[in-house]
Amino acid sequence: MGGQDIAFNRPVGGTVSSFGYSATRPQLGEELLRCVGTAKKEDGTQAIPCDMSGGSSGGPWLADFNATTGKGVLVSVNSALDSLEPTKMFGEIWKTTAKKVYDRAQQS
Repeated sequence: MGGQDIAFNRPVGGTVSSFGYSATRPQLGEELLRCVGTAKKEDGTQAIPCDMSGGSSGGPWLADFNATTGKGVLVSVNSALDSLEPTKMFGEIWKTTAKKVYDRAQQS
């Protein structure tokens, strides 16, 4: 029922779909975009190949995404772009602290 499953302490890797509303031309935030790539550990975070721009921050990263059902497992969110050239999207690696915050929020 509604929502996506969520994973913490998941090893970095595997195919991930990142979603967002890029604010630059030609979309101007009016079209949901998707990047698909293999997550790789980089500078304490994880990254996938992606050319989305500002405005896509906070969009979900779904592992095992099924385009037919729209379901996957939430493993991160769009956190930062490659600052030199928009060719990578970065997402935090959700570990124990993120799980504790999530669990506390579920009790509110």
